[in-house]
Amino acid sequence: MDVIRAVHEVTGLSFWESRGLARQAPVVLLGGLSAYRAQSAVALLQSAGARAEWRQEPEPGERTATLP
Repeated sequence: MDVIRAVHEVTGLSFWESRGLARQAPVVLLGGLSAYRAQSAVALLQSAGARAEWRQEPEPGERTATLP
C-alpha cells in the first residue's frame, strides 16, 4: 500500500491507476524531469519500499506510463 501511495504522489494519478502501475512493474513512471525532481521521486519510491532508479532515457522497448 505504501508503494501505491508513493506512485500516486509522484505521478498524480488516481489510486486505482497507481495500483495498476505498481503491479505492472517494471515500468517507467515519469519522463522529461529535471535531475533533481527525478532523484526526489526515486527517493520517495524507495522510502516506500519500491525498487526505483533514475535513468537519462528509457531502454528501447521499455513500457512507459502515459500521464494525463
